[in-house]
Amino acid sequence: MPAGRRPVLLAVLALLGEPGGAHGEVSLRLGDPALQALSGRLAPTLEANRKELRGRTGLVRGFGAGTAYPQIWLRDSATLLPLARWLYPRDYLDSWLVEHLAHQRADGALRDWIAAGWPSAFRRDAPAVEAVYREGPVVISADRNTTEADQEASAVEAAHQVFRITADRAWLRGAVAGRPLVDRLDAALAFVLRARFSRRYGLVTSAFTADWGDVSPVYGDQRAIYLDNRTPVVAGLYTNALFCQAARDLAALLGAAGRPGRARFWAEQARRVAAAVGRQLWQDERGFYRLHLVESAPVGWAAPDDADVFALGGNAVAVLAGLADARQAARIFAVAEERRQRFGLSTVAGTLLPPYPRGVFRHPILREPYTYQNGGQWDWFGGRLVQAEFERGHAGLARRQLGQIAGRAVRSGGMREWATRDGAGRGSAAYAGSAGALGAALIAGLFGVDLHDGRLDLTVRLAEEEGELRLAEPATGTAVACSSDYDARSGTLRVRYSSGARRPGILRVRLPERMRPASTTLDGRPVPGRVEAVGEDAYVRLTTSAGDHELRVQLTPGR
Repeated sequence: MPAGRRPVLLAVLALLGEPGGAHGEVSLRLGDPALQALSGRLAPTLEANRKELRGRTGLVRGFGAGTAYPQIWLRDSATLLPLARWLYPRDYLDSWLVEHLAHQRADGALRDWIAAGWPSAFRRDAPAVEAVYREGPVVISADRNTTEADQEASAVEAAHQVFRITADRAWLRGAVAGRPLVDRLDAALAFVLRARFSRRYGLVTSAFTADWGDVSPVYGDQRAIYLDNRTPVVAGLYTNALFCQAARDLAALLGAAGRPGRARFWAEQARRVAAAVGRQLWQDERGFYRLHLVESAPVGWAAPDDADVFALGGNAVAVLAGLADARQAARIFAVAEERRQRFGLSTVAGTLLPPYPRGVFRHPILREPYTYQNGGQWDWFGGRLVQAEFERGHAGLARRQLGQIAGRAVRSGGMREWATRDGAGRGSAAYAGSAGALGAALIAGLFGVDLHDGRLDLTVRLAEEEGELRLAEPATGTAVACSSDYDARSGTLRVRYSSGARRPGILRVRLPERMRPASTTLDGRPVPGRVEAVGEDAYVRLTTSAGDHELRVQLTPGR
């Protein structure tokens, strides 16, 4: 790359460690100006949503969903951890979850959100809001959008991420409002099985909404976020994909906490629901999972014919949850791109394609096609599709689509909540969910960083693209650095990496297309570089260890 075009290093720092403790860092250098600009917006977007409040469990730290939202939402917060872990100390990762669990209902159900203040401050948008805690001047209000059934699964997913970061078994067994945290998670997911399950389909149920949304079609006001006897009920893809992942992860948490019987129970539930998703929702003739199947409907309400509606959120989560095999995943990725082009969207982040016609939903926020959750572009889920493409061996497609999303985000002024068909930003001006999903697509997707339980697995997917990443994790005090560059004239791919992890892991480096390794050296010494195929991608693979290292792969044409 000519010197005049060499990308600059942009450091994004969050200096929010405890006094004397470790600080966080996310620093990226990328040759694509749009991706470089996008990376510079990650930390400021998260910081704009940072919240602190006093609750039942003491000081609670976390993040709002977006600058237009005063609450700490359960499902949103779970999706912020892949970015927040590198920028904030541990209490920002788990204190908000502990507070949510402290307000668990007797039947195991969890609220959607908690917030400081009296219910009157929130009643316009949440008519059923209630005060769940009062002590002196401290008031915590909360509500549940009962159209959804993803609150409990989101709590499990958040806890699983925290445990993978910290490996803290004492935290799992620690008391939350008098009951072990892991038992509260068990009770939460058991509520879903007991209260939200269709024996007809063998699937979890929720209200008829747009993909992963929370607005039912039968009301034109805020009653639309609550399930009642006028609400059509479905067995939906997104809810069940998330449930499968949560059931598997709950089994892992229970096993780590010394509850093998319950671990086996949840592993079996995950297996059964995953099989039902494949049996009931996969459409081989279309190449993607169906949005939902109607379980029940009120008299006079006719379900629209939506078998051909591609639901981005549900299909992305299904792939990430491992429900789709390699062939199915490839077909989903192809459909997502084909639908983007056919319906004229600026990126692959369109939620429902085609969207529902005008009037299917009565609420004005999504009454029209291509608005809000009815076909609007959501990077919160577009980022997850891109991450799935990276993970399943479609890095070239993922990289192009990530660049398109970055370009649109920069043009529209930043991390907006959603965008119109042509890319104009709408909703919250700084939406944390967008930052979380796109941060994960960059860090875990493009650079392939997976730091867990003191082990670093690194899957560098840059191929011929030049880039550099530096990370520091406050919760564990672990630093990671990685850079990659490719000299096409000499056919040399060089990756430098530094790991503070205490355990060895796996390094995978994606090879440029139509190239194969002729020789591989690590720190100047020849090493056997095993070639591994994942989807359409080929990697050279070897074991990592702590310290600073340089891998050089001499390439020759051919695969």
